[in-house]
Amino acid sequence: MIDMKWMGDRVPNHGPRAAKNRTYTPIVIVNHISIGTMASMDAWFRNPAAQASSHFGNARDGRVHQYVDIKRAAWTQGLLPAAIPTAPAAVVREMGVNPNLYCVSIENEGYAGNGADGTLTEEQFWSLCWLHKYIQMEVERIWGHHIRFGPDTVLGHYQIDPRRKPYCPGLNFPWARLYAELAVAESIQTLELYEERIAYQLSQASRYAAAFAIAGRVRDLAERLSDKTWGAAAETKLLYLAPVMPSIAYGDGPVTAAGIASRILQLGQTAMGAGSWQEEAVRKLLLLEPIMKEKGVL
Repeated sequence: MIDMKWMGDRVPNHGPRAAKNRTYTPIVIVNHISIGTMASMDAWFRNPAAQASSHFGNARDGRVHQYVDIKRAAWTQGLLPAAIPTAPAAVVREMGVNPNLYCVSIENEGYAGNGADGTLTEEQFWSLCWLHKYIQMEVERIWGHHIRFGPDTVLGHYQIDPRRKPYCPGLNFPWARLYAELAVAESIQTLELYEERIAYQLSQASRYAAAFAIAGRVRDLAERLSDKTWGAAAETKLLYLAPVMPSIAYGDGPVTAAGIASRILQLGQTAMGAGSWQEEAVRKLLLLEPIMKEKGVL
């Protein structure tokens, strides 16, 4: 179902998953943003002088390119030994070696005006979810190791190298939505069955998925409101939604970023239930979709 093309025949930038007489099993999946088109990614990884690569590239139209066999170490999130003890991700500190040895990397296509901030298209989001499941299944098939999806095994580059890549894969990368969907993927036993779910979500019957995505994105912004780095930007994005508040029964009182988040998350909880108000909650959440897409919030 997903269009994945092998591009590795002309990619020289990779090495063995071994160092100092020890071989390593992939245990972490790392997400990146390319800051370039898929075409530029293809060319860069084929350039020996680049000394860089990724296992996979994930295009904005949902295509997937594979550049490096996952049995090999792509050169994507390497660290010098001195930087390892200060990496934010616990697994990096615990492993104590170059992360390339035990990571599988995904470069998500994003460039100026088109996802450089980590915003993914709908097709790109679902191909990314498919890629995570594909990687999970391949690692289990080859090494007998199950990568259990979660915040400690699905990382962003910034969690490995905050000095050189402090924002990668972007401030608007949909972490909350991705983790929520990967929790579903974790419960599905085969890639084929998960592909059926993705096909459904991409069909006209994906209204509920869109509503959940809206609630998930708002939850992500609400969690950032108190953050010193991201708080102001999160507040601005939530306030973009103020014109829609009368249509979703915001209530009396001043419209604030926190109030907007609270109301939308209430609707999200109702939409996820099975009560008589579920469909109405979904309808109200979908009223937010046009302005969220217009403002680049979704």
